[in-house]
Amino acid sequence: MRIDRTIIRGFRNLSSSAGPDFMAAWSPGINLILGRNGAGKTNLLEALSIITGWGAFGKTSGVVSWQNQTRRAYIGAEISGEESLTVSAEISSRISLRLNDKSVSFTELRTYVPSVLFLSGSLSLIDGPPSARRMFVDRLCALFVPPFAKWLADFKSVFRARSLMLRQGKNHSVTDEAYCRLGGWIMNTRRAALGELVKMIPPGKLSLDFVPAMNAPGSEYLREMSAANSERERYAQRPLFGPGYDDLVITVADTGRPASESLSRGQKRRLVLYLLLTAGRLIAERMGREPVLLLDDITAELDREGREFAYRKLEAAGWQVFLTAPEKPFATRRKFGGIELS
Repeated sequence: MRIDRTIIRGFRNLSSSAGPDFMAAWSPGINLILGRNGAGKTNLLEALSIITGWGAFGKTSGVVSWQNQTRRAYIGAEISGEESLTVSAEISSRISLRLNDKSVSFTELRTYVPSVLFLSGSLSLIDGPPSARRMFVDRLCALFVPPFAKWLADFKSVFRARSLMLRQGKNHSVTDEAYCRLGGWIMNTRRAALGELVKMIPPGKLSLDFVPAMNAPGSEYLREMSAANSERERYAQRPLFGPGYDDLVITVADTGRPASESLSRGQKRRLVLYLLLTAGRLIAERMGREPVLLLDDITAELDREGREFAYRKLEAAGWQVFLTAPEKPFATRRKFGGIELS
């Protein structure tokens, strides 16, 4: 899929010299979103995230420009590719989405316009907390198994209830079945999605594994852990097992060591780009739709060779790319689509 045109009104600090509407036409290839810090590059990427079904980067109420007296924002897009679509988002305290003039949910929208997102903090995929790596896999799960996002939200509610009961010293057995059933389904789905991703990686390059390893289906594993750890949880006053403790271990085959320990920052950025492109290939194969890549400053901290590596990989993928940077990141003389913000 590709985004051909967008119109944005009342969204954060985005506006144009001609008036309140920020309008842009986009190239089907690489689009550079250039500008100084604070010019609105990431805000524009956030608007594109909303119309590809992933929502705002923070609280919804925060995206409406404080200068907008109506306290409402609007994003509209014309999209083509595997099919022609019109998408719009009306934003106030919540976001209302429409696809071809029919109301849709975020879950439905991202199956029509799949995207892969990299934010400037996404280096944490390699050396950050386990939650960053879980989010990477969870986004694949949400694309391939639409109920996943709801089940994950339901599990978080059960997790909070179980945590409260443990802190208060109450009997938490009322939450046990939902905790094991929902949690087991999430853990099974994550490992299945990771298995599909691993198939896209040439042998001998990387090893990707979820820990803890499970010797039984997720729900059975969690029931066994619940029985074995009831006293430990009572003393700890919090759950000690489940989807919230999953971590993705990324090992470099050449060294046999975790990528977080054996790679430089530049190499880590290359690896993140490789994983994002591999996820994009899996999305294209599974969904029959080319993904849109939304990349926030992914070339930062790359030397010239690293930037040329990024350019070659993005160009070879053949998908539409939106890439933010303070200045043109590639030395090639080829003209790019995109926009420069002031």
